[in-house]
Amino acid sequence: MGGVLHAKASLDVNFVIVKNVLAGKYKWALNTLKKPIVTINWLSQCWNEHRNVPQDSFRVLPFSGLMISVTRIPADERKEIEKLITENGGKYSAELTKKCTHLISDISFYDS
Repeated sequence: MGGVLHAKASLDVNFVIVKNVLAGKYKWALNTLKKPIVTINWLSQCWNEHRNVPQDSFRVLPFSGLMISVTRIPADERKEIEKLITENGGKYSAELTKKCTHLISDISFYDS
């Protein structure tokens, strides 16, 4: 389809394909390149349709690849946090396990 694959970081690209936000090139693309960051599904869709399809529905969401748990957060707020995590591509875990990549805590919740 006429594209060029750059296996190494290059400023001469139109978009970057990553699996999730944990990929090193994600941060580089976000902070340095400021170009669209998409999943491999975008490339597959372009191939299937034999054209450059819009990238919006294939963009990498801010929590893609993250497993997030919470502690010291009131129950009513936990539901809202869970919703925000999943809407933004992450996975919520009610339990803190080794699979969790991030923990959200309100240290002042029990201090008052």
